Amino acid sequence: MILEDFHAMICEDAKAEHEAGRYRTTEEAMEGILCGYLEEEQVISDIQLSPYQKTSSSRQAMMVSAYAFDERNATLSLIAVKWERSNKLTKMSRNDANRMFKMVRRFYRNAKTGMYKEMEETDTAYTLAQMIYERQSFISIVRIILVSNAIIDIEPPADVEEEDTAFSYDVWDIDRIFRLVGQVGNAGDNTIDLRDQYDCSLSMMKMLADHQKYDCYVGMLPGAVLARIYDDLGQQLIERNVRSFLQAKNAVNKGIRDTVRDEPEMFMAYNNGISTVASWIESDEIGNGIVSVHSFHGWQIVNGGQTTASLANAYKTKLDLSQVFVPVKLTILKSGKDKDQIIAHISKYANSQNKITMSDFSANTPWHVEMEKLSRRIWVPSRQRLRWFYERARGQYLVELNRQNTATRKKNFRQENPKSRVVTKTLAAKCMMCAMQQPHIVSKGSETNFVKFMELVEAGKVPFPTERYYKHMIANVILFDKCDRIVKSLQLGDYKANVVAYSIALAYRLFEDKIDFDKIWTKQDISEELESLLKQLAQKVWDHITHPSIEGTNITQWCKREECWGLLLRRQGIEVASAEKENDEDEEA
Repeated sequence: MILEDFHAMICEDAKAEHEAGRYRTTEEAMEGILCGYLEEEQVISDIQLSPYQKTSSSRQAMMVSAYAFDERNATLSLIAVKWERSNKLTKMSRNDANRMFKMVRRFYRNAKTGMYKEMEETDTAYTLAQMIYERQSFISIVRIILVSNAIIDIEPPADVEEEDTAFSYDVWDIDRIFRLVGQVGNAGDNTIDLRDQYDCSLSMMKMLADHQKYDCYVGMLPGAVLARIYDDLGQQLIERNVRSFLQAKNAVNKGIRDTVRDEPEMFMAYNNGISTVASWIESDEIGNGIVSVHSFHGWQIVNGGQTTASLANAYKTKLDLSQVFVPVKLTILKSGKDKDQIIAHISKYANSQNKITMSDFSANTPWHVEMEKLSRRIWVPSRQRLRWFYERARGQYLVELNRQNTATRKKNFRQENPKSRVVTKTLAAKCMMCAMQQPHIVSKGSETNFVKFMELVEAGKVPFPTERYYKHMIANVILFDKCDRIVKSLQLGDYKANVVAYSIALAYRLFEDKIDFDKIWTKQDISEELESLLKQLAQKVWDHITHPSIEGTNITQWCKREECWGLLLRRQGIEVASAEKENDEDEEA
């Protein structure tokens, strides 16, 4: 697939999504699609669409399309999406790009002063503006990201600091997104020639004990070389199946940045380094177990993504990295057997030492593999030849599309597997957790919810997929999608994602006998009776979440608490057993 074909595909998808009623306008559909790619590839997590634009005058013009707040890293990402309506590739001018950066920056500044007080609560950006005002003291980094289906051939503005807040700028144009998505299937196929490309070699000590599964080496890599490698390869350097374990969201880690700037000679002492894997290396024996590595093949970082991304950012901002050295552990996996599981465990245990307690949710676990197999052989009961496409690994749909080697085969593939019927593993987890009446977990974001769901899978509390289970899962996806459209049509304002999750969970609690999975699968739609019930429940949920037990509570944070779900049930006259206390430190992010 070439760039022009990718551009045509997303334009077609945006039009189809709008016509299907998933978005109010084609422009909003394009925002959702482009942001969706960034979220799927873990560039940014848990993106919330919040389209807002004010253009009364050039000096007062403001805009924002979406945002994501990484509470753990105190980082707010503000996204501006520019949709070029032409069916042909166009190029955005430098002036237009800089104008959009300024409009987003102006939105943030005005939000800090309490702009939300002058907005309607139903405004799509009301929650964002309120959150910025109320939590501005907790925001250390603001990332302003320009996203477009046009080509943007400019360098973003330089990073700056303003009142203890670091501002960074980034550009994700159609070409960069295409290259990001196009790396699917190629991760781990890289060859890094340290001598020829980076004018260095890496002295490493080999573990003396011989093991049939792996060899292990330790050493240190110049920070500037690591930064340059990441600058060249980007997210391709981060192992895809375990990328969710990493904090490599291209955010600048303030501690790392300050050390590089103020005490570069102490970096080795302060930093835990990176854990990496490779298929094989080229090296020269020096003696006494020491080798000089001059080439990596299939080199991947499985732990230390934030260190790497932060050094790359420091390199771009011209900070001196000459005294910065990074500890490196290198594992060479001798065979492909159990490779993915070993990589996932390396990342899991390395991260657990940093107090990140996440379960292993590799895309290659038997549960996901079986769901994929079922989705490839079960067809929708309709006159058209259609099926749902379960995507157990990010970008798998595009890989399969690219494997169709003629235009006719590509067209047939898309007709049989419409993009609107792609089910990512995070979407499946979200729908099933709603059905399991865990809306407060769903409200904590895709990544946290997915981890919780996989913990239930590993504990045997979620059935191993069968044909019946698969069809019921798809029925839940259809129910979720329908509820999403219903809530959107009610124009209740912000908190749509929370209203959807709580409405479905409440429907299961009150009217589970009216949710017929087999009928939903057969019709590929929900009944009119269930649709009417969801409308009523959505209004009740909206009234509930906007009236928390303590007045003034942040609504988004309130929806993440089990107390919110329990109170909703009690307000419906349902007795609730006292819930166990949540571990807010781990779950509130």
